[in-house]
Amino acid sequence: MIVTQMIILFGLILVGFIAHKTGIMDAESNKKISKLLVNVTIPALIIASATGHEMEDKSKVFLVLAAAAAMFVVTPLISICIVRRLKLETTYELMLNYSNLGFMGIPIISGIYGGESVFFVSLFMMVFNVSLFSHGVYLLQKGTGGRLNLKNMLNPGIVSSLIAVGIFLFEIQIPDPLLQLFNSVGSITSPLAMIVIGSTMGTVHFKDVVRDKMMYFYTFLKIALYPLIIWFLFHFFIHDPMILGIAVVLSGLPTAGNVSMVCSEYDGNLHLVTKGTFMTTLCSLFTIPIWMMIF
Repeated sequence: MIVTQMIILFGLILVGFIAHKTGIMDAESNKKISKLLVNVTIPALIIASATGHEMEDKSKVFLVLAAAAAMFVVTPLISICIVRRLKLETTYELMLNYSNLGFMGIPIISGIYGGESVFFVSLFMMVFNVSLFSHGVYLLQKGTGGRLNLKNMLNPGIVSSLIAVGIFLFEIQIPDPLLQLFNSVGSITSPLAMIVIGSTMGTVHFKDVVRDKMMYFYTFLKIALYPLIIWFLFHFFIHDPMILGIAVVLSGLPTAGNVSMVCSEYDGNLHLVTKGTFMTTLCSLFTIPIWMMIF
């Protein structure tokens, strides 16, 4: 299943790459599709992920939410220290903080722990989106000299995340036709996001990636060192092996496609993100099986 998912991932990226090289897609189409993803399909996917889950032990849900919240506090703090110490641009913080939880995280975690774990990943995704569309957007605004603007942070991503949390906590039932609509719209997010990433990769020269020495260091941090840090810090407090394993594996996944979408929408360094996504995704073919064997 994992091999199949990795083949699909690279297949979709290849489709986007070919579409760019043949002139079917360009920078303008990438930006418009990114706007659709950030403002429509991702929010629909977030809301859909909060429905249809029944669990006897509710306390485990709050433990997962606490672990997710802690992860998205710990990693940004570490990233801030690294970026400031090495005097890197702010985009590196986003690349280090946010992993590909949706398209890669769900199939990988379910392959390790089974179907119940998918809901746990969706809880991580809720916190992920609250963090990405608040702290992440703020970093991009700050990087361009903007001030913290609460109105700008009240975007579809964070609103849908808060709605999703409310749906789960209060067990709100969404009418079936509306739920199917959210599922249908949200289902196009992963393939469309990967195709856009592939199209954006068409603008990157392979030589630029392999010659960028910082890319090697960044890749080591993202998919090797960060998971080890999360394991070391969390194993003192989280004694459930499945929840600990989920947190560690998710933290070691490649840079999220959502980071490219947000950078395209908010004028971040898309070229740098594309190189980072390419390098971490390629190298994860070797590191993900290792994490799977450990956990």
